[in-house]
Amino acid sequence: MSVSFQLDVITPERQMLSEDAGFIVAPGAEGSFGVLPGHAPLVTLLNAGELSVGWGDKPERYAISGGYAEVLPERVTILVERAVAKADINAAAAKEELEEAEKELTQLVTSDPEWVYWDKRRNYAKACLEVHNKKD
Repeated sequence: MSVSFQLDVITPERQMLSEDAGFIVAPGAEGSFGVLPGHAPLVTLLNAGELSVGWGDKPERYAISGGYAEVLPERVTILVERAVAKADINAAAAKEELEEAEKELTQLVTSDPEWVYWDKRRNYAKACLEVHNKKD
């Protein structure tokens, strides 16, 4: 069995990651899940949250928006609207985005078409702040 798999993280703007990985932990819609080389095929929805990628004790951390993951034994493809490495997170900007989204959401009802847009922004901003504040 292989000791790694190809990981691609893709946003509409760019291919954020394309590298070998020993494992990932991703925020699935039904809870976090881990992937090791040789994982059974799977397609799943992703929530906004932390994506951990690594080889050993010190994973690289990323904040991702919701999206999709396709898991195959030798490859994982993650398609998300937004993604940022922990080292590149601007905490002040994320806090500002969170506050703006929460303000907008207080003025909307869940049936309003704009509610989904602002809820996604709020969840991504929360994910950025959680990843930024995580102690390694």
